[in-house]
This record gives sequence, C-alpha cells and structure tokens, in this order.
Amino acid sequence: MTTSNQLTNYQKVLKVKAENDLLFFTRYIYKENHRRNFIIAPHFVLIAEALTNVYNGKTKRLIINIPPRYGKTELAVKCFIAWCLAKNPQSKFIHLSYSDDLALDNSSQTKEYIESDAFQNLWQMQLKKDAQGKKKWFNDYGGGVYASASGGAITGFGAGVAESKEFSGAIIIDDPLKPDDAQSEVKRKAVNERYNNTIRSRVNDRDTPIIVIMQRLHEEDMSGFLLAGGSGEEWEHLCLPALNECNEPLYPEKHTFEELEQIRQANRYNFAGQYMQTPSPEEGGEWRKDWFTIVKKQEVPTSIRWEMIIDGAYTKDTKNDPTGLQIVGKYNNDIYIYSSIDKYLEMPELLKFIPEHINSIGLNISTILIEPKASGKSLAQLLKSQTRFNIAEIEGEYLKMSKIERARASSPYVEGGRLFLVDGSWNEHFLHQISIFPNGKHDEHIDMTCYAIERNLLKKTYSTSIRV
Repeated sequence: MTTSNQLTNYQKVLKVKAENDLLFFTRYIYKENHRRNFIIAPHFVLIAEALTNVYNGKTKRLIINIPPRYGKTELAVKCFIAWCLAKNPQSKFIHLSYSDDLALDNSSQTKEYIESDAFQNLWQMQLKKDAQGKKKWFNDYGGGVYASASGGAITGFGAGVAESKEFSGAIIIDDPLKPDDAQSEVKRKAVNERYNNTIRSRVNDRDTPIIVIMQRLHEEDMSGFLLAGGSGEEWEHLCLPALNECNEPLYPEKHTFEELEQIRQANRYNFAGQYMQTPSPEEGGEWRKDWFTIVKKQEVPTSIRWEMIIDGAYTKDTKNDPTGLQIVGKYNNDIYIYSSIDKYLEMPELLKFIPEHINSIGLNISTILIEPKASGKSLAQLLKSQTRFNIAEIEGEYLKMSKIERARASSPYVEGGRLFLVDGSWNEHFLHQISIFPNGKHDEHIDMTCYAIERNLLKKTYSTSIRV
C-alpha cells in the first residue's frame, strides 16, 4: 500500500477526479472490486447530482423514489458512503433498511470497498481492529457506519459530527418498508412514527442530512408521509418513474418499453407504485375506471331484483373507515350498481338512515346483506327487529380471502365490461376509490362490488337470513 507521499502522478490525478465526482468514484471502485463496468444510465447522473448537493450542504432532507433493482443501493448507499469517507474520514453514518440482513449486507459491502486495494491505494484509511462486525465499524479517524433495521434499536451512535462546518455524515434510509407490509396500516404507521420518534433524533448536529431512498408502495408509505408534511420538514424530492411522459424507459439496459408493459399488465397496482412512483394514480390499480359503463336511469332494465350490501364501520370518526352502502342487482350476466355511497354514522343514526335512504331511491329492496365484522352482527339484529327488510349475513369462502384476492378474482368480470353504474353524483367518488385500490385509504366500495360479483356471477358465496 502506498502513502500519500508515494502516489504516482497518475494516482494523484485519479484521486482528485474521484473525490470531485461521485460517479467517477463509483465507476472506479465498482470496476476494481467487481471486475466489470458500472453502466452509467441517465438516472444515475440525476441521483449523483442530488447526493452531491447533500454533501455540499445544499440539501438537508432528500427523498429519492426509484423502481426496484435500478442500482439505487449501489450508488446511493454503498458507494456514496465510501466516497464521503474518502473525502472526510471523520464522517459518521447511520444506515437503515426494513431488515437487519439488508442493512448489514450493505454495511459489509461498504466496508469491503474501503478495505480494498483500489481504495487504499488512493486513501490511506485503516479500520479499527475491533471493526470486524457488519453492524458497527469505525476507521482510525473516528468515522464509521452503524447499520440496523428501520424498526430496530439505535443506541450509542449518532450520525454526523456536532458543530461541524462541513459534511460529516448522514442518516441513509434505504427501503424502510417491506413490500409485503405496505398494505398493513399498522406496519406503515409504525415505520412512520418511528421516523418522528426515534430516527430523526439520531443526528449529532441539526445540519446532519437525512436521505430516504425507496420504491413507492402506498400513498401513506414513508415517502408519502414525509412529503405530506408528516415530520414538519421540507424535503427535496427526486422522483424517477420507469417511464417518462413520452413512454421512454428510464433504464433501458434493465427494462425495455415492451418489458415494462408486460409488468404493467401483470399487476397494474405494483407497476403504478413500485415502477411509476404514483401509488395513488387516477388509473393503474387493480381495476380501471374505463372498465365500468355509466348508464342513464331510464336505460336500467325494470326486472332487476335489487339488494343492498352494507360494509359497516358505524363511527363518526373520519380518521376511521366509513360505512359503505351499495344497491346492486343482476340482469342476465351483468351487474347494475344503482348507488354506492359511504357515511360516517354511529349505530343509532345508521339505523335511521338506511330505511330513509332506500325510500328516497324508490326501489324495492329484496334483501339487505351485511358482512358480520365489527358491529355487523349487531346491525343485522337491530335492522331485523326494527324494520321489515329481509336481513342476511354474508357467509362463505369469500370472507376468508384478502381484499386484494377478492379484487383479482373479480377483475375479469369488471374488465369484461359486465358492470354498469347508474348515472349519479356518487359515480366520481366510487370510480376514484376503485381505481387507486389497494393504495387508497378506504376500500369499502370495491369490497362491496367484489361481493356483488361473487354472489351474482361466481356463485361462491351465500348468505344466511337472520332470526330474531
């Protein structure tokens, strides 16, 4: 290993170029360690520019949204940390991901880069003898890395250096939420609250930057939470969808337009969020708006047997789910939805509203179907005792399926144009909710529609009349 005084002229030039250019450093360190080139796609230029602004103090809070497997971790975590330590070896980093394994693997690779001949030939930096682990390691200047799961404990370590007038480290959060957990409100909320309650406080200086790098998974994932002002901070946002406005691929070396279209057709929901970084699009969820046909009331067949489906919540609290009420009927092999609304009503008000709503529409409702969740059984019993309607509880295999499974099972019938909406003021709200599912906050309309399909077309469910 050479010392700074022993560097050849070529090495001196190489060192200066690497320190001044994150992408140059990345190409150098990657090729020397992996024996292959690091392909510089246009999005890497944008990411490197954003990260350089962080290092130069121009950006304190940065969010990068990018599709999975597009090189974000290599550039924005491993090489960025190594580059920063080359420029300022006193830098202290906290690196978090949704699992310990991912965070520790990234930490280990970063440490290997620093220990490699390619790095040491230009920057003489020794790691402390006790820095054998992946979780926490230091160099002989006091800089280093602490790696952990985003939900794990962060003790005895802070990012950055107090009262430093130059860049001295950062908190880097890479994929804080596991894709399989994105549909769990409890898990999303836990991750977001942990940012406010724990993560953001693990800085040694108010100017220590925080970087979040992730694919979008839900409108209320960490990116959505932070961009909506959940932390009270201002964030610089670099959004990199897989296709631009001209439908040109972001990373053609990874995915061509045709390949991205195949991914879109296979799962519109995943594509909208993970690839296009729009988890609540007007279109792109499990179902599309244009799969539904809106008809005038006078076009509705007169022989339809109408039913009401209730997806109950029975609360006035708008932070919770509302009660969904859908009037639906079958004609031949098509389904007509006469009305689909939601209301925030407590039980006494709901009991009064239901018959009033039915009377205002003027249809003969043969049966009211209620899913026996939450207070569903109580509502069914009370409606049976206080009204003249035929009340039934929803039963069958349908109740064992997840909401996404229900939507996917019903999707061919909706896409096939077999669902008709009766023209009304409720149409827009209904279509918006179903088009963003499962990324939206509420799902009562798609849940009721799925049951209508299951009951009338798939014949996989049944109902049991309530006895009082």
